[in-house]
Amino acid sequence: MTRQFYFHTMRHLLLLPLSLLSGVSCQRSAGGLTAPTTGASSSIKAAPDLNLPQPDGSKLALSSLRGKYVLVDFWASWCGPCRAESPNLRKLYRQFHSRGLEIYSVSLDVNQARWHEAIAADELTWHHVSDLRGWQSAGAQAYGVRSIPYSVLLDPEGYILALNLRGRALGQKISEYIPLD
Repeated sequence: MTRQFYFHTMRHLLLLPLSLLSGVSCQRSAGGLTAPTTGASSSIKAAPDLNLPQPDGSKLALSSLRGKYVLVDFWASWCGPCRAESPNLRKLYRQFHSRGLEIYSVSLDVNQARWHEAIAADELTWHHVSDLRGWQSAGAQAYGVRSIPYSVLLDPEGYILALNLRGRALGQKISEYIPLD
């Protein structure tokens, strides 16, 4: 057994109990965006734009993904529940990316090496950004993030469709907008 395989297997075994607990998150304090209300389009909120560094140092604006549905995913390498959600995000990305879904993952890490390692270890192949300021991240501040994992589903025009969904509920919500046939 190779060392890399051993650590990969052990990490998943350690995270498995966390994925079995519903509603588990890494928290800071109360707060956050409020869910959009149904009804008139004037009550739907436009998502704040972000322009944060990618792992290679270049910046990527959230608004550059307009025209597609975007899942803004707040997470961190040190957050067990976030890492436990990674397999679900990989599955959703495989199912819906070719049909118009992008994922814009905002990391609340402060350690660049750990952030990069988690992206590689969890095989997260979509857009990643972080200003490496932890809870003081410009993204966390703009979206009022107080616990992670935290998700925001945006329509192609950049308006908020849903907040803080995970697992099956997230997949069901995405399929309401992007049918699988």
